[in-house]
Amino acid sequence: MICERFGNSKFRDLCEKQYNHSMPSSKLQPPVWISTPVALQKLAGELTRQPRLAVDTESNSLHAYREQVCLIQFSTHETDYLLDPLKLNDLSPLAPIFANPKIEKTFHAAEYDIITLKRDFGFSFANIFDTMQAARILGYKQVGLDSILAERFGVVVNKRYQKADWGRRPLSRDELNYARFDT
Repeated sequence: MICERFGNSKFRDLCEKQYNHSMPSSKLQPPVWISTPVALQKLAGELTRQPRLAVDTESNSLHAYREQVCLIQFSTHETDYLLDPLKLNDLSPLAPIFANPKIEKTFHAAEYDIITLKRDFGFSFANIFDTMQAARILGYKQVGLDSILAERFGVVVNKRYQKADWGRRPLSRDELNYARFDT
């Protein structure tokens, strides 16, 4: 499902990188780190031009009394973006993107992400596609992202950092790679 929506090049490159297959993984560009207002404005301009985005969040729910969104990931067909909301006071440039019915926002298990993004930043949402809900409708027995990727595409995803303390800085290279490939 995910590959069909975004093409399979990102997953092919991920497989080649993780398993050292024959094709070089250099086609996969490094993610763009967003932690300044200028970079956020540039990101908002880029995302506004996209017909669809993959979106995910990482929170510190297991490490704080009151959880908060600590990282927001966006993937387009070409680029992965990692946004640090802990460094930015105002994420309002993203509000029109989340609310735009002409831009499809693809999440996996969207409910939690949407609840936390609404709570922390006041975003409203339109045109959501939830791959977990799609998997349920299609009759998948296991609807976790790792299960779908393994079953459908043969991609094994390391979920080691799923419960990491995403509020801690700096994030490790492994945490950043995990976050990047979670979209």
